[in-house]
Amino acid sequence: MNDLFVHVLLFLLASVAIVGMGTCYADAEDGPALRNFPRRLLVFLGGCGVLTLVMLLLEHTLASVH
Repeated sequence: MNDLFVHVLLFLLASVAIVGMGTCYADAEDGPALRNFPRRLLVFLGGCGVLTLVMLLLEHTLASVH
């Protein structure tokens, strides 16, 4: 369980860096960039969650060995 916490924390840290850089490049001004950051982070994390669910579903259905 401790490893899961560390991995989730590291994923969130990397996500903040990725979304932060994308937000800075997308918006030239600081105000709009800071206002858009939470929405962009939630969309990024939601997309990663959907991708994870699809991968787990495919693993369960196609790669399962009985």
